[in-house]
Amino acid sequence: MEQKTKSGFSLYINSNENFQNAMFVRERKKKYRIGLAIGLAVVWICCFFAYRYRTYYELKVVKSIAKDLTESFQSFAYKNGTICYSEDGISFLDEDGDEQWNRTYSFESPIASYCGDYIVVASKNGNEAVLLDDTGQMKKFSASYPIVDVEVAKQGVVALNLQGDNGNYIELYEAAKKKLVSIKVTSEQNGYPMDIDLSSDGETLAVSYLVVDGINTKSRIAFYNFGEKGEEKEDQLIGGFDFKDTVIPKIHFMGDSAVAAIGDNKLILFKVGSSPSKKNEIPLNKTVKSVAVTDQHIGLVFDNQKKSAEDKYEARVYSKSGRKVMSKDFSSEYNKLLLNDGEMILAGNYHCSILNFAGHEMFQKDFKKRILNISPTGKSRRYLFSYEDSTELAKLQ
Repeated sequence: MEQKTKSGFSLYINSNENFQNAMFVRERKKKYRIGLAIGLAVVWICCFFAYRYRTYYELKVVKSIAKDLTESFQSFAYKNGTICYSEDGISFLDEDGDEQWNRTYSFESPIASYCGDYIVVASKNGNEAVLLDDTGQMKKFSASYPIVDVEVAKQGVVALNLQGDNGNYIELYEAAKKKLVSIKVTSEQNGYPMDIDLSSDGETLAVSYLVVDGINTKSRIAFYNFGEKGEEKEDQLIGGFDFKDTVIPKIHFMGDSAVAAIGDNKLILFKVGSSPSKKNEIPLNKTVKSVAVTDQHIGLVFDNQKKSAEDKYEARVYSKSGRKVMSKDFSSEYNKLLLNDGEMILAGNYHCSILNFAGHEMFQKDFKKRILNISPTGKSRRYLFSYEDSTELAKLQ
């Protein structure tokens, strides 16, 4: 290599041979980087598919909780643990299955709902209800008429559907203390309320009505607002939609601005703003057997009437926009449908199957003991299994 010096500066001039060597090293490094990127991509894809299509064969018991349970026992995932409730009380188990608090009441046929920190439990067809926060602080309150359905918002606002003497009443309570709203609905004017749901901010209530006019049947979806939007409206009603020849037994808020209404022959998605609007309507060409809804997904099970016994049912999942995420035929009998983070749980008396949203059966097991209830927990791949004589916290492996 030659070196020339001028005015205190050193200047290096590569020979042709050195230049070619440098280009060779550069191309070699480039090919190495490309090969490394391809290799990492292949590893990532392999790991993705290995995780997505992984099958679990064992259910390891993490903790066994000895407890006699009744048919009314239910549980659901709550924060980083599980809420368990029955006719004689409610308790909270953390992610390790340790009981953090326990409260007692006496409710025949208890029904429950939760949002944010708050949980509400009511006696179906009774007049009593309780509101609890995440520390187990409990407030009792009574309704004027038998309770048909109950919902709660994240501020503790409680919505009740009540069966009155001459019609139904929809009432809202502020943290189980002050009655905020009472709306009387009659079958002649509004229809019969099939289901209600309350937005998490407690301002908007969605109601599905069944309207019978002679031999004709239709469903009506009504939206009530108890904030500024509904102040000038009669009965705070800000919008309504009718659907002929359809029964809609399930309505659910998916966040504060999206609502899913699941009928016997269609799925309807709404956007709730200053004025509610219908965003999507998806025909359902099969008989809906079961429904489960979260803030992000809608899970449905259909009867496959024209298929073989091996494909007796179809499990299907939609996104909140109406996109079909998953479809899977299956044959196992079940009586409980749940949606968890990226998975669908199907549980029968002595069988449990867990499908991920790729349609892959991650886990299936036949049990010797009858399953009363199953629920996800605050930890991935951990579930609370309840039997007649015990409850077990178990994980897949």
